[in-house]
Parts: sequence; structure tokens; C-alpha cells
Amino acid sequence: MKQLDYQLRAIDELVAKTVKLLNEGGRRNKLVFEAPTGAGKTVMACQTLAGIVDALKSDGRNRFEEVAFIWFAPRRLHIQSYNSLQGAFTEGRELRPVMFDDLDKSQGIQPGEILFVNWESVNKDSNLMVRDTEASASLYEICRKTRDELGLPIVAVIDEEHMFWSSTADKSADVLNKINPDVEIRISATPKTTQYKEKVRVSRKDVIAAGMIKREVVLNADLAEGVTEEVALNNHLMAKALEKREQLAQAYKDLGIDINPLLLIQLPNDKKESMTTEDEAISEFVRNYLATLKDISVENERLAIWLANEKANLDGLSNPDNPTQVLLFKEAIALGWDCPRAAVLLIFRKMASDTFTVQTVGRILRMPQQHHYTNDRLNVGYVYTDIAKDRITIATADADYIRKSALLATRRSDIFNITLPSTYSKRLNDTRNYFGPDFRKVFFEESEKFWNVVQPAYSLFSLAELIALRDDSESVDGKLPETDDDRINENRRRVENVLRLDVKNINVPIPKDVHFQNEEQVLNIENQTVKFARKVHEIDRVFISWVSGFVTMFENKNNPADKLASYLLEMMAEFFGMFDTDAKKVILYNENRPKFDRLIRQAIERYIKIREVKKQKAASQQLETWEWSVPEQRLYDEETHSIGEAKNHALTPFVELNRASAPEREFFEFLEKNTDYIEWWYKNGDSGRQNYAIPYTTVGGGTSLFYVDFVIRLRNGRIFLFDTKSSGSEPLTAHLKHNALIDYITAENEKGEQQLAGGVIVKDGENWIWSRFKVEDTINHEGWDYFDPKRENSK
Repeated sequence: MKQLDYQLRAIDELVAKTVKLLNEGGRRNKLVFEAPTGAGKTVMACQTLAGIVDALKSDGRNRFEEVAFIWFAPRRLHIQSYNSLQGAFTEGRELRPVMFDDLDKSQGIQPGEILFVNWESVNKDSNLMVRDTEASASLYEICRKTRDELGLPIVAVIDEEHMFWSSTADKSADVLNKINPDVEIRISATPKTTQYKEKVRVSRKDVIAAGMIKREVVLNADLAEGVTEEVALNNHLMAKALEKREQLAQAYKDLGIDINPLLLIQLPNDKKESMTTEDEAISEFVRNYLATLKDISVENERLAIWLANEKANLDGLSNPDNPTQVLLFKEAIALGWDCPRAAVLLIFRKMASDTFTVQTVGRILRMPQQHHYTNDRLNVGYVYTDIAKDRITIATADADYIRKSALLATRRSDIFNITLPSTYSKRLNDTRNYFGPDFRKVFFEESEKFWNVVQPAYSLFSLAELIALRDDSESVDGKLPETDDDRINENRRRVENVLRLDVKNINVPIPKDVHFQNEEQVLNIENQTVKFARKVHEIDRVFISWVSGFVTMFENKNNPADKLASYLLEMMAEFFGMFDTDAKKVILYNENRPKFDRLIRQAIERYIKIREVKKQKAASQQLETWEWSVPEQRLYDEETHSIGEAKNHALTPFVELNRASAPEREFFEFLEKNTDYIEWWYKNGDSGRQNYAIPYTTVGGGTSLFYVDFVIRLRNGRIFLFDTKSSGSEPLTAHLKHNALIDYITAENEKGEQQLAGGVIVKDGENWIWSRFKVEDTINHEGWDYFDPKRENSK
């Protein structure tokens, strides 16, 4: 790689800031290095380590003359980095890359050695590398020897830093605490560390100007061309992606350049490396399409495969003139794989998802000869996708991305954190997520009330009666034909003004010609779409993906999505005489779906309450106490949560539950209006050990947990704990929770460590009222006080 001005500037800055942090002393000093994919982060990091060694030796005023390095990387990326750095240093530099097995463990890490470590081999206590044995010292003991016996500072390089923020983030922090490096250089195109001493950033503009990466990305270029009512979406995406690859191949040929551009096709369920039924179906479709219409196959070496259990034509794939035109892959390829001739990306996404990642798109942004061309279409990356949303999220592929799409929020660096005793129940965590057949009765009862219908004893409706529907773009006007079941006919009449039952087609708007930079953002594409009619198999995919979003809190092993889908279709058949695909069309129709959203949420909320009562009558729970603080990072399920608007929340961005209650929403709006007196506020979760909870005595005399809605810190340091309720809601338990919270606050205040106040809080007109004392119920508000942040902040 050529040495570029932005690279040299970044290396100089990294060296200077690392040496500065070493001289300042202390441990775990963080230096964040942010640079776009394709900027040459590994090369810059390599030269930085060499520069640190030179700088320490050349100036006798430094605190240290020598240093040891540990290079952490996720998955197998540490091997790629190790191979890249071998032979990269001159002999005079005295830098030597080593793997753990090559290290003399009795001596520690020697001056100038760079120990390469795979992150997954150290983030579990059971892993051999972090356990002392008779034959070998652990990584922790090696670090102790390096520091205490050799007197060397340790600089830890954390490659692809964004991958460390996952469900194992707490364990990641524990590992680094035990290693206790002097300086941590955290490298990523999308870093997640928000609290650091120093930062070095390479701008995308500089990397583009240097010709290292393409100047922009275009999503679904020219997608509207050739669209007819008969064309299937997947076929059209395949055709457009292949057409774009052929255009680029011709452009290179016209310039006399021997480069064969590569089309990458990503299978939909990239949260798992193993193949799912959905993956198999798309894979078969892609292979048949390529072989039949384009003569592209594994056999003629024009198709390469990179899947967990199948590899084909991968040797020399990155060579500019390699004959392979298409690569079929899953998520595993996206980390650390470089192929500068990759130019077009076709992503088959899960239907419910509106997310794809910076890291995956980055694979098509490298310039194959590290300069731009006179034909500008060669300076652009092209992405095609079946995402059917009015907004698209360009996100970071953190370690949890493979397993579960999530929204990440990070604790603000400017808040004064607190510590509160919290309780969790082992038994509750083990049993709360069961989704059983008893939900059917709840769902049908809620459906009868919601639609104001009666449940027929049997159904005689025939799908043949739906054939006479008129032709138009989305649905037909008029009533459905009568059936032989009077109760079904009556039910249809009752909902004819609130529910469309005559839906013929489900049209899906797909984004077209959207230009963007490959960085974290949300693209609003409401007015840049072309419509496609969903085919039967696509409707099935959309339906099960939509249903899955309601049951993410339940255990997957019980197949809750399949059960909910079955109950929903059964209800449609028994109440309205609608079956299978026709029922799914009615449910998914854009005017109907919000109503089904409300119905399902109401039924699930009631079901959860019923389950909670049953669990409270179960055997005694095992309660344990731990010290809770506002977490440094918190992951939210993107299917049930979304980013909201709140500037003073303790975590940023503010992520709220889609089905948050009206009192919760109104209360955080009230808090946002009082920022002058409130330092920060935090919206607590409602389950699990990671969220803040206190025990209370239930109506039946048992013990349950109470997850306080809001934790608030005023600017004078006082802490308020409030749980929002509507007046008269939860009449059997609200006062019990309030009184338990009053007892908890009293006990904590007696310790004299912090000033707490709070309880159940209810909206009264434009104000919020609460009682500072125990109450017999939360309906009678005599003696309750207004919560005035200004007044409380002045005490």
C-alpha cells in the first residue's frame, strides 16, 4: 500500500498520543482510532507500533524505553493481522509478531513483541488461555510478569473495536481489567467507546480524495426500469444486479483495464452462520437463475460459494482478472475479507429488518488500483436489496449482529453515575419466558372484544367465493360474497367500517436510486420507491417475520412465532371465514395492520399478567442482591424498540419500547422539559438481572419483583425513583409497590450515603403527583404532592 498524507498524519498523531498517555501513567488509558473501511487501518496500526518503539528509544525523557504489545481481534481476524505484520518490520525495529503458542510463557511478553490473541479464546473463564495449568501460565499471569518482573508497560490494540460491544460486553471489560494495560488503542470504522482520553480520526473525505475508496454508494440503481405487474421482486433484483456488474465489466474493458468486477450475493438470515430453510430456498433460487439465464455456475468457475458447509472457487478470488463473476455468501465473509474488485452487492434481507451494516457494504468500496477512474460509474459502489421500509438503518455489525439485531445505546460521558442495591430472582429468570397454548383462550377473548364479533361454532366459507374480486393495484371495493354461516356474515358486517376484508394484493414499496455514504445513519426514502406486488411465498415470509416481532421476549425453543401465527390464522378463519394466504393479505394490508398490532399487544400484555399471577403462587423464589448502576452499554431488541427523541436520557441514543404506556411517554416528555433542574434520567427495563428492581409483598403474601420505571438524578445530587401509573390502574398491586419503594428509600437514606425519594406517580392535569408516605391505594390522592423538579433541586 502506498504511503498517503492522511495515513502519515494519523500515524504521527497515534504515536504522539500513545507516548503521551504512557508518560502520564495510570492504567487502561483509552485511545480511539477511527478510520473508514478501506483506509488502511492495519497498515497504519502496524506503522504506529513501530513508531512507538522508535519514539520511546529516541527520547531519554520518556517514562519508559521499551514496551510490550497485545493485539486482540475477534473471530479469526487475529491470524490475518498476524500474517500481515510478519515481515513488515526491519530488523532494527526489534518488533516481532508472536502467537500465544510461540510465546515463552515463563518469561512474559518481551520488549517489542506483539502477542496476537483471538478474543473468543479469552472471554470465557473456561478457556485454556486464561487458566493457569501445570504446563502453562495464563494470559493474566503472563501480563503480570511482563509488568512486574520485566518492568514493561503494556499497550493493547483492540482491532474491530465495535465487535466487543455485545451481550458479553461485561465479560470483555472484566478481561481487560485483569490484563490492566497501560494504554488501549481501540480501532474501528465505527467505534463504540465513548469514554476515552484521546482520539485520532481519519475522515472519509480524505480517504475518498486519495482514491482509496469509492466516492458514494447507490442503493437499487435504475430499479424502476422494466418493472411490470408480473415481475417478481427477487427476479428483478437479480436482473438489475447482474446488469450493473456487466456494465462495470464493459467500462473497465473500454478503459483497457483487465479487471473482472465481482457481484456479491448475501443470503437473508445472516444472524446465523448455519443454513436455515429460508437460506436454502434463496440459495436454490439464485443458483437456478444464474445457471439458467446467465450460464454462471460453480462448474464453469463463474460462481463462487462461501457458506458454512460449502466452499467453491475461492482460490485466487481476489485477483483482479479472476474469472468468477458472482460470490454467494453469508455473514461470515464480511469481517476482515478484502477483495478490491468486488463492486456490486445484492443483499436478501429478512423481511422485517430495515438494517444492513457498514462492514458488509464496505466490501464493495475499495478501489482496485487505489485511484479513481475517468468513467465515474467505476467510482461508485452499488447495493441492491429487498428491504421494504420507508427508512433504512446503516448500522454497525457488532458481535451480537450475527445472533440478533439490536439497537445499542451508550452511557453519556458527562453524567455522574449512581449505585443502588437491586434484587433479582433466579427462579423468575428461569420461568418467565414461556409461551404456552393457554394464550389461545386469551387471544380469542381479546379478539371478540376488540372486533365486537361473535365466535361461530363452525365455518362453511369457501375460498372459491373470493375469486370474483375486482382488479386494481391494492384491493377491491365492495363487500365479500355471503357465506352459508350467518354468524360469519354478521361478523363481516360489524367490521366493514374498521377492517378491510376485500384485499387482493399486497404491494411493497422498495427504495430506488438512493445515494448515501457508507456510515452509520438512517435513510428516509419514503418518496423514492417503486412498488412490487408480493407473491405468495413472499407474503408467507413477511407474515412470519411480522409475527415474530411480538414474541421476542418468549423462549425460542417453544416456537412462539409459529404458535401466534397459528392462533391468528385460526381466529381469522373462525370469525371471518378467511383462510391462509387470503387471511395473511388482510392482516398485512397497510390500513389493517396497525389494528392487528394493537390487538396482539393487548392480548400479550394480558397474558403476561396472567402468567405473572401464576408464577407468584409458585414455590418461593431465590432472591439475590447486587449493586446496580446506569450501564455503560445497553442493547435493545430492534423488533420491539426504536430510537426516540430525548436529549437528557442517561444513555444515548434514547431507545424506547414501541408499546410503551401513555403515562411513561408523557412522563419522559415532562422530564425533558425540566432539563435545567435534572442532570439526567434513565428509563429502566422491566425484566432480567441487568435492570433495577426491588422486592415487594404481593396480595397473596408472596414475593415478587418491582422494576421501577424511572431513575432521576437532579443537578443538586438528589435521586428520585418513580413508577408511572394511570389513576386507578393496577388497583390490587400499585399501592403495594409504592409502599415497598417507600420502605426501600427510607432504609437507604438511613445509611446517609445518598438522598432518595420517590414512589408511584400519577398525572393530574398538566402536573404529576406522588405521595412521600405509604398509602392504602393510589386512587385517593389526598395528601399527595406535586413533583416540581425546580423546587426539589433547590433543597
